[in-house]
Amino acid sequence: MTHLEVETISIYSALSNTPTESTPLIRTKSVEDEKYIVLWLGEFKWLIKNALPIVFTFLLQNSLQMASIFTLGHLGPTELAAAALASMFASVTAWSIAFGTATALDTLCSQAWTGAKDKTLVGVHLQRALCILALMFIPIAIVWWNCTALLLSLNQDPQLAYQAGLFLRCLVLGAPAFIAFEAIKKFLQAQGIMQASTYVLMLVSPLNLLLNYALVYLPPFQMGFMGAPLATSFSYWLMLILLVAYIKFIKGSEAWGGWTTECLTGWWPFLKISIPSLLMITAEWWAFELSSLAASYLSTRDLAAQSILLTSASALYTIPFGISVAVSNRIGNALGEGNAVKAKLSSHVAFVFAIVFGALNSTFFMCVRDKFGYVFTSDEEVVALVSKIIPLAALFQIADGLAGVCGGVIRGMGRQAFAAWVNLFSYYAVALPVGYYLTFVLDWDLTGLWIGLSLALFLVATGQLLYLLCADWNTEVRRAQDRVHMDEDKIHETFSHYDA
Repeated sequence: MTHLEVETISIYSALSNTPTESTPLIRTKSVEDEKYIVLWLGEFKWLIKNALPIVFTFLLQNSLQMASIFTLGHLGPTELAAAALASMFASVTAWSIAFGTATALDTLCSQAWTGAKDKTLVGVHLQRALCILALMFIPIAIVWWNCTALLLSLNQDPQLAYQAGLFLRCLVLGAPAFIAFEAIKKFLQAQGIMQASTYVLMLVSPLNLLLNYALVYLPPFQMGFMGAPLATSFSYWLMLILLVAYIKFIKGSEAWGGWTTECLTGWWPFLKISIPSLLMITAEWWAFELSSLAASYLSTRDLAAQSILLTSASALYTIPFGISVAVSNRIGNALGEGNAVKAKLSSHVAFVFAIVFGALNSTFFMCVRDKFGYVFTSDEEVVALVSKIIPLAALFQIADGLAGVCGGVIRGMGRQAFAAWVNLFSYYAVALPVGYYLTFVLDWDLTGLWIGLSLALFLVATGQLLYLLCADWNTEVRRAQDRVHMDEDKIHETFSHYDA
């Protein structure tokens, strides 16, 4: 059977194709076009419906640590700086690593959900992830516990280093729950359950803000600085408990077969996907953090403008991020069920989404260019600098969205190794050297940094898009199903061994 015949059969299998008296004997091109349009509209509606809860989840998740920064900001500038420094330290040393490792579940769980005869294979993948993440957290916890000494060795202000270290020592109590929540969230998303984490965070987020304020300021608690991270840690555990309760009592338990010793085996195949996933996520995450560090060597004005621009770009990125997570699971489900055309169509619809929303974000930036800085500050010099750099931020919006969505498609396919190499090359072989040269050698200041970042995002988006446009989706189906069947066979072998 030819590739074209496979695609044609797959397209029509998605629609009712039972012949009737009015069915034409020879299909016309207009009928085929109408059916293809119906498929496009179906994918469009599915992406909108499932990406929006993920966007809200992402925003609410970010609000948890922002609540601590907001609450502590009223204690004084040192407390505010310490909370911001601790949050950045946590992002670089823990959250980026945990999120990168957990994204392996975007591939494994989504493909297993539709491809495996035994749905509890999805739960086995989750158990493996939780075990690996637990081991990874041990060195992270040691680093956090000794954060003060580490910051002092980097010549940070002693008071700032002490309070940042205290913040992380309190936050470490809740960090395991936050990391587990992220993995379990992906377990549910693979089953098409996108709203569960949103519901949980809609309850926890406002409670977290109230708890932060109460533990910092209100008697009988009034714990001062350490009250905020303790409140956040409590909120993390509450998030985890509520999400587990959702699985047990509402939806999602079908893929959970209970704890099994099988999760202690098969780590190397998991790591072969999770390590490239980790590199893929951290390459971009750390590059942007390094750009903020570089801005701090320029001037206070440049650092303020950089903070405004990165905060704004991150907020606008939530839409393509939501699409990328949704399409990652859509692609994985399609490959698991053996539907190559559905996977290809889903990826193309997601590309269109990324370009459209990127164009809207760019237009927004250009329309508010001269006044945007006033939302954050009244300093005229900072506002002017933000206005000067915004065209570069607007320029990379399409590339940023497209790179994120392409990354989601690649995670659904299980091709993270390619994306990792593209990200590492684009950011560390091109963007950072170019940005450094333009910023510190040619004295282009903040403009040089943003030219480097824009260049990296265009390279990442172009490289990943070309790779996906050339992908053989029938081959990807075979790879996904071989992976699922291999995992199933291992589980059956294990059970047979115990039965014997």
